[in-house]
Amino acid sequence: MGMRYALRSLVVTVGVALAAGSGAVMSANACACGGIVSGDSSARVDSETAVLGWDGRRETILMRLGMRFEGADAALIVPTPTPATVSAGTAASFTELARMTAPERVTEYDWFGSGPLGGDSSAAAPGSGPDVLSQVQLGPLEATTLRGGDLTGVREWLDANGYQLRPEVSATLDPYLREGWSFVAMRLTSAKPLSGALDPVRLTFDSDRLVYPMRMSAAATTPQSVRLYIFSDHRIARIDPDTNSQTTTTEFASPITEPTDPDLKALSAGNNYLTELSIRIADPASITTDFLLAPASKDVPVRDRIVTKEYVEILGLPAGYVLILTGLSVLGVIASVVLRRRSTR
Repeated sequence: MGMRYALRSLVVTVGVALAAGSGAVMSANACACGGIVSGDSSARVDSETAVLGWDGRRETILMRLGMRFEGADAALIVPTPTPATVSAGTAASFTELARMTAPERVTEYDWFGSGPLGGDSSAAAPGSGPDVLSQVQLGPLEATTLRGGDLTGVREWLDANGYQLRPEVSATLDPYLREGWSFVAMRLTSAKPLSGALDPVRLTFDSDRLVYPMRMSAAATTPQSVRLYIFSDHRIARIDPDTNSQTTTTEFASPITEPTDPDLKALSAGNNYLTELSIRIADPASITTDFLLAPASKDVPVRDRIVTKEYVEILGLPAGYVLILTGLSVLGVIASVVLRRRSTR
């Protein structure tokens, strides 16, 4: 059975909430870090995994999406505090991440048969469109970095470029635009149906704080599950105002060996304390802030353990009891010999 024991850049994994045993997925209107843009009701993000790194000035998000769609117009809008540079990552980063955070396996021996132990805020002119800073093709994904404009102008640009923005999603764009944030618009350019993981995408941008965009998830209609993996020189905790209204659990917090994967090594930048946070948001409509992350007050280690129990037997009996009885028998023989010697004197 699994046992949890208390056991220290940035890695984030976000998983879309699934109803246990039901196959239900999150609303196609939003996912954990951004908004789904599609006129096709089949478009879904079934899983979202991201790795974040921050050096105090520049942040990187390495994101891998598991998508399901039937048409060719599925897309995702991701807000960033400043314009992002977009490039391709590799799946190997996530394979190593899973290995680093796997539960510790321990074998315990039971000798007695006792059983298991328990940015810029300048306003844009009304109707002004965004500036297109860059556009790259990453396999079936086309990624465009946008800056500036107001909600009307951004809507018009998205509509003109094949992005169908639903009203409940566009409403979540407005606060970011008023605060001077930028956006990465990613859309699938293949008409082939897709069900599975896309190749990872890397977003790099300037930021004066460690942040993960979440406010667009307020458009979601089902609970959200978010998993964050964070490299730092200390254990990491959330400090944003929404923390107390959401369920946040530290799943892993421990020093690790330096990653061998080049992307993870660059993200950690020598800070090899890894924190894993599991977050559940029961009511997405109550979301008011992005995730803000900072060092925890204490570097209390946490790691799952998978304990295998092995029972030690001798002649079909618990070995501990056999050894005790054997020991008592030996003591009895010794005591008998001592008494006999005394009685013959």
